[in-house]
Amino acid sequence: MLAYDRYKFGFGRDNIKEASLEQICRYADMISFHIPLTDETYHLANEIFFSSLKQRPYFINTARGRIVNLDDLINALKNDRLAGAALDVLENEKLETYSAYEKEQLEWLSKQPNVIITPHIAGYSHEAFYKMARVLVEKLFPAG
Repeated sequence: MLAYDRYKFGFGRDNIKEASLEQICRYADMISFHIPLTDETYHLANEIFFSSLKQRPYFINTARGRIVNLDDLINALKNDRLAGAALDVLENEKLETYSAYEKEQLEWLSKQPNVIITPHIAGYSHEAFYKMARVLVEKLFPAG
């Protein structure tokens, strides 16, 4: 497993090997983003990123929608640069505010057999629900 972090080093161990973003784009069969949205990460997955992919990987975004330029992702799918995509969030994260064009993008993506779209629920596991409940209880009833 290759992992890239722009700011952390020395985290590789066992099956995790630290790599550059260029190495990820060259060797990865699957790319999954787990990063915050910042000025640096806005549209990180863009035409340049997708055109640098060498292995035709699957692409997963469970982070923030604006990390991915949706037009460029759709073009990458249409041009067979991606094997598929799993999107837990889209560029516009507020469905009720979608323009006609954004609705067309969503409709096109939802018709693709190699695309999965979920409603920003990737973090909702049994463990996550337990931790959220525990934090809530600790906030409501702090130990005194």
